[in-house]
Amino acid sequence: MMRRAVILLILAAFTGCSVVSEFNDARYNQNNRTGDNWLSDQSDPARINISGNWTSHDWGRASFRQEGRQVTGVLGDYTVRGVVSGERAYLLVAQGDWYYYSSVLELQRPGLLTGRFSRAIPFVRGFGRPMRLEQLAH
Repeated sequence: MMRRAVILLILAAFTGCSVVSEFNDARYNQNNRTGDNWLSDQSDPARINISGNWTSHDWGRASFRQEGRQVTGVLGDYTVRGVVSGERAYLLVAQGDWYYYSSVLELQRPGLLTGRFSRAIPFVRGFGRPMRLEQLAH
């Protein structure tokens, strides 16, 4: 019986079954809404600027562009969207339309961002792992 259910589910996925499609759309929308709301909650004026090219042992190269409080860019193979609030950068790290990671970083000194990233959306400190980015020379 279980084998038959698995086969039906696989066939439904390959034939574009609307139930599977609607489930995935709902998950994406909820994930993105949660991430966007988390960024909106960070509302202090920006006191740092993280624009520039960076590198990380774990993530590879990064490039951020900050306009006012808004941040866009890339981190390794991922796209980044975020905000700077006070002295912290709040970033959502995505592939395609899906937010995979959230991160909170602080500028420890010029050229050094440190903090934590989490697989949870929004960021959950208890699930976070260390993150370090060093700015590349111009």
